[in-house]
Amino acid sequence: MEVVMLEKEMSLEDREEVKMTSTFLRGFASAGGYVQILSALGYATRKHAGQFRKNGKPFILHPLKATTYAISCGMKDDVLLAAILLHDVPEDTFTPVTELPCNDEVKHAVELMTFRRCDGETKLQAKRRYYAGLLNSKYALLCKAYDRVNNIWTLCDLSREAIIKNVYETEFFLMPLLHKAKSIWPEFADQISGLREIFRGTIYMYSKTCGFEVPCEEPSDDEWSEILGS
Repeated sequence: MEVVMLEKEMSLEDREEVKMTSTFLRGFASAGGYVQILSALGYATRKHAGQFRKNGKPFILHPLKATTYAISCGMKDDVLLAAILLHDVPEDTFTPVTELPCNDEVKHAVELMTFRRCDGETKLQAKRRYYAGLLNSKYALLCKAYDRVNNIWTLCDLSREAIIKNVYETEFFLMPLLHKAKSIWPEFADQISGLREIFRGTIYMYSKTCGFEVPCEEPSDDEWSEILGS
């Protein structure tokens, strides 16, 4: 999801939602002694101040909602939840990962979550390298999954082309990784299975409402280039 800077204030409704969600997370972290979450919450809120999504919603709502959803799924890991809160900070605020106010495990997960293209790479090559790298950290992969859940639930605000792009990335890049992750990190197998079911249902819904078919086999490189763009 792209972030934009808008010369406007949050609506009263959005401001209240940000306040309530932040208050919940602060209380959850304080009660559980989650120091990484407490540091990440304030930092992410400051860094994303003034940023909005294309649908006009405050950007900070995205990491806040992704984090609260992870908690509702039974995730109570300080590192994971802090990484979800911070995952867009480097990419969307140009903040070096080394400056994040958290421990090395959180920084490593956020680093893996930050998409970059190397010189000479096509977007497809960069995407493949990026997704493969997520298997280097259970926190990064789970962070990506909860990030994608929140993103995919708000795709209706985007163009048909953007919906197809997100659906294809989920189906052919993220879903296979989650399948592998179940055996690599069996302690999270139940949560991963639940995430895969959510993605299956949402992909089916978008394919029907937007009138496209998701192929059984991964697209060719040329087809990917058309889907992903330059």
